[in-house]
Amino acid sequence: MVDVVGLLRNYFQQARKTAKLAELLATARSSTREAADRPLPRQNTLHRSVVKLLIEDYEAGASPYELAERYNVRRNTVGDTLRRAGFDLTVKAKRAALSEEQKAEARRLFASGATRRELMEMYGVSESTIRRALRSSVELTMS
Repeated sequence: MVDVVGLLRNYFQQARKTAKLAELLATARSSTREAADRPLPRQNTLHRSVVKLLIEDYEAGASPYELAERYNVRRNTVGDTLRRAGFDLTVKAKRAALSEEQKAEARRLFASGATRRELMEMYGVSESTIRRALRSSVELTMS
């Protein structure tokens, strides 16, 4: 008899819990946001684990621009996070500069028909770096 009473008590407790869950689910479904509702506020801080990954990537050589894109945050957020971690961002950005030999080779390749995009991929630099290298050839010929 004791076992039957225990089983019935357990059954009714489970039934009450199931009813409570159904009620919570109905409340959650009725309170979903509509498209016309105000947008959710933007996240202002990053989780500690994300900050740690961001710092590791920065130390590995990623630029703040790359980090902002990779972590889907603003560049200002990346800069603020790195400053709080003790990095001095006033130091000139680590730019993959081309040597004079590479610049001369890039000019020759561009003159022979290579595109800026191909040169960017070949040297692993940005378009502005290639543009400056090609522009310096024009400045040299004008002087």
